[in-house]
Amino acid sequence: MKYFIYIKEKSQRVKFKNFLKVRGLPLWRNLIKELEGQDVYIDTDSEDVYHECQKISHVTCYKRLEEHIKLEQDPKFKVSPALLMIDRFLDMYVKDEHEIIVTPHVTSPFITLQTIQSASEKLKEGYDSVQACTSHKEFAYYKNEPINFDPSVVQKTQDLEPVKLGNGAFFIFTKKTFKENNNRTGKKPFLYPISMPEAIEIDTYEDLKIARTWKND
Repeated sequence: MKYFIYIKEKSQRVKFKNFLKVRGLPLWRNLIKELEGQDVYIDTDSEDVYHECQKISHVTCYKRLEEHIKLEQDPKFKVSPALLMIDRFLDMYVKDEHEIIVTPHVTSPFITLQTIQSASEKLKEGYDSVQACTSHKEFAYYKNEPINFDPSVVQKTQDLEPVKLGNGAFFIFTKKTFKENNNRTGKKPFLYPISMPEAIEIDTYEDLKIARTWKND
């Protein structure tokens, strides 16, 4: 199993969020600490991260391609070049098409190695990929249409079919699945539910406040 992490220096909604401290460490260092002893690869545009990682024995770190940096900065390019980065990593470091790849995100500072390894077991059950999610038993709508309940019937909340929302904490797949789909998610994914605090994903300053409050940081 190999872990691939992309760490960028700048961010839009929360400035330099990957370097803000949670649990006493910069966000990106929380994940590296949790993955101690694992086979970790990092693609980064940060000189600080690159040089710091040279001191960490279980991490292979390399610099982001200039063309990928330009795509991230191009307002006309509406999607993340993450898939291009993953494809490059697979070509450089993964020979076995059945190798299990995990792409955890540094913005989920409470995710644990145990949870990731437990989730990866789903690949043995016939699923071709796994994505972290949160599960909600709520009356859910999409474009003003109910998606998990019959509005003509008064239902109890506990009887609702849970709605699962993708969470960026981690994706798990094989090289084969990625190459066939050009995506971290295959044709038969398993949505793996995680709960608080592992479900905390820092995208806003409010998320950062919650993360710091959770551990009295």
